[in-house]
Amino acid sequence: MRMFVWVLRFVVFGVLVAFAAQNHAPVTVEWFGRQWQAPLAVVLLVAALVGILLGLSFTLGTLMRQKWTLSRLRRRLETAERTNENPDRTLPTA
Repeated sequence: MRMFVWVLRFVVFGVLVAFAAQNHAPVTVEWFGRQWQAPLAVVLLVAALVGILLGLSFTLGTLMRQKWTLSRLRRRLETAERTNENPDRTLPTA
């Protein structure tokens, strides 16, 4: 499996290098009245990275809330086990 992942990484890297080599023509990006010229591959890479960062930032709140809820439920379960209660009664129903 480890070898497969490395081969896949190598193939993806090769495809990206080939894409960048073939798309080196400069493009103009206009944003809020400013102009920026860069190769097409660079513009697409920046757009992809911005999208990835936005996606991660939007999911961060949900992940933190789930982690907080999980730790709270674990504490309640530990308390119930220490007091020999039925843990099913102490957990909220879904």
